[in-house]
Amino acid sequence: MDPRARRTRERLRTAALERASNERLSQISVADVCRTAGVTRDTFYRHVSSVEELVADALAYEIAEATARLSDDAAIGDGERVLLEHVRQRADVYRAAMDPVLAARVRASLEDALREGLLGWVERRPNIVPAEIAGDDAAVRMAIAYAAGGTIAAIEQWLRDDELDVERAVQIVLASSAAWWLL
Repeated sequence: MDPRARRTRERLRTAALERASNERLSQISVADVCRTAGVTRDTFYRHVSSVEELVADALAYEIAEATARLSDDAAIGDGERVLLEHVRQRADVYRAAMDPVLAARVRASLEDALREGLLGWVERRPNIVPAEIAGDDAAVRMAIAYAAGGTIAAIEQWLRDDELDVERAVQIVLASSAAWWLL
């Protein structure tokens, strides 16, 4: 992406997150975001197709930045902690995207980040995979999808609570996970 397009994309992301910090995602219009970002509708649509897509993109960008700092030998709890800290920091945006569950694109971006992290975990530690599914790529992807989906549901429940204690949430997610993920 050229520098000008990158700056525009960053202005759009910032505007979308600013709006979503104060309003329900479903109530934010393209015109609202364009006004806040100082861009035209045409510019908006050259980058994304909807406000929901833009908010999901902005959150995914932040998650990618946060998880990029994790080392390959980081514990699985470290990855959960980074993700949950991001969700806590952006709780107002995630809550604005819930009605009563996360908007589809926001949920998908979180789930993609989790699946990518879990796939990397398994690739770096192939010996943890249970014998029943070892060597079966479809089964491993299914186990990853199950773990990611469950974590998203736990995050949604966590967001419904007033107090967002990251360490307690990490403990709960790990205690609820299949034991082999923790090896």
